[in-house]
Amino acid sequence: MVSAAIAAFNQLRFVVSVQNHQDFKIQVVFMKIVVLLALLVFSACQPQKSESQFQTTETASSSKQVIAKPTVASEFLISANGIGKAKLGRTLGELKQISAQNTKFEVVTPFMLNINAIAVSHNGLLQYYILYNAGTSSHPDGSTPTDNDLITFLMTDNYNYQTEEGVKVGMPIQQAENIYGDAILSYNVDGESGEYITFGNKNLQNIGFKASYFQLICEGFGFSAIYPEYPGVSYTTDKYLDRAAISAIEVSCLPTNCLN
Repeated sequence: MVSAAIAAFNQLRFVVSVQNHQDFKIQVVFMKIVVLLALLVFSACQPQKSESQFQTTETASSSKQVIAKPTVASEFLISANGIGKAKLGRTLGELKQISAQNTKFEVVTPFMLNINAIAVSHNGLLQYYILYNAGTSSHPDGSTPTDNDLITFLMTDNYNYQTEEGVKVGMPIQQAENIYGDAILSYNVDGESGEYITFGNKNLQNIGFKASYFQLICEGFGFSAIYPEYPGVSYTTDKYLDRAAISAIEVSCLPTNCLN
């Protein structure tokens, strides 16, 4: 179609040059053909341009769906096996042997109700806690941890440590939901009202998350979640405050089947 229009144009141009542009009607026809030719060329190029734009958009859209997995150094990795160098199933003495210089182990007793702890710090910065249930230590008093005691319960509130997927302390719960699925928050009055988070789409073996605990000016202490108002012992909800975040991450196992 374009070739035919060009041929007609060349032929008409020849006629017009012979008549020295004296015929006004031919000039009008000439202008109409020019306009028609321009439209034909534009329409021939337009589909190719649209297809190119579509391919570019599709490629960009596909690239957005690929989310790079963060690279976490082993010394700051939180996994089902432990936190950093502190591995479930190791003894406290074994951890001390492989720890870096300037690492301190300080006993904190009591740490929580019926729980004692060892605060592990490096160069003055707290790294994590090793927790022990009261009465389970091999020490004669049953409470003071010894180098022979197994590590079965760890907790960190240090934001340098993170899971393989990049979830860490300080991350908003809403952001963690994008990785692990819908969040359910809960607390139990008998458990010092500690507020915990579970996620729907990820089976996180041995790993638990604690929610941030906010102090409300007018109402004393409050929670990250918005719980129903009814008397009880245990509370659960999927509704939480916009500013709610992860405050601590725990890794634990039963002493009888702890990982080695």
